[in-house]
Amino acid sequence: MGSASVAIFARSAFGVRCVLASLYCLSSTVIMHAEANTYSHRWFDFFHVNISEARTMQEAAFVCRCAPLPGFRKIADVCCGMGRHARALAKHGYSVIGLDRDADAIAKARALAAGPSYVNADVRDYRPDPGKFDVAIIMSQSFGYFDATTNREVLGRLADGVREGGRVILDLWSAEFFMIHQGRYEFKTPGGVVRETKYAEEDRLFVHLDYPDGGEDNFEWQLFTPARMISMAESVGLSQLLACTAFDETTPPSPTNPRVQFVFERCRD
Repeated sequence: MGSASVAIFARSAFGVRCVLASLYCLSSTVIMHAEANTYSHRWFDFFHVNISEARTMQEAAFVCRCAPLPGFRKIADVCCGMGRHARALAKHGYSVIGLDRDADAIAKARALAAGPSYVNADVRDYRPDPGKFDVAIIMSQSFGYFDATTNREVLGRLADGVREGGRVILDLWSAEFFMIHQGRYEFKTPGGVVRETKYAEEDRLFVHLDYPDGGEDNFEWQLFTPARMISMAESVGLSQLLACTAFDETTPPSPTNPRVQFVFERCRD
């Protein structure tokens, strides 16, 4: 989902939570609706196609600065989608393996350009060989889809797959931002208006999207404050090197920005 959106309160926070909870209940009773956290073809058609090359280059450049060549050549791009970061990093000279559970996205990634290699697998089942990679990245808020236990297990397996002194880079939604930015928002796209309803409850963010053709998507994330994310990372053998926003190492996380980036190092024994 595009990180540029800022939700506008259309009614009280309680009312928004009630509306979105009702939408989730309704969608679960209709077979044609996608399960939560499954990126439908509609999402790719309305949102992914509008991601600029400049944005991809900015995000890839951040990875390059935080894990520079030649010391960090082998990268796992986890939850890679159609491989926009994988391709950009391969052009910089990295050896990249992209991983995603969406078979269609992986097929399109393979067709778009040579360079990276791709694996069609669910991150919950992926167990890289110990120390296989110099770097593992999860971009575009693709970490946190599961319950807290599963999220920690996913992070732990990725940490194990990175060599000692290697890096794990995460691009997440900001808990502080979404505690105060909830409600309804409209995205005006060339294909029509997409309506979003969003609310946060405890450490979870819930998003419901209504598309012009009547289709819908539901998403849910675990939200991490910097302290909570650092604590989880330390519990799986990672130490914090950096927390920032806007892919700018000099800008600390802020409640005014919906995204936050973390760079962790695999602890040495």
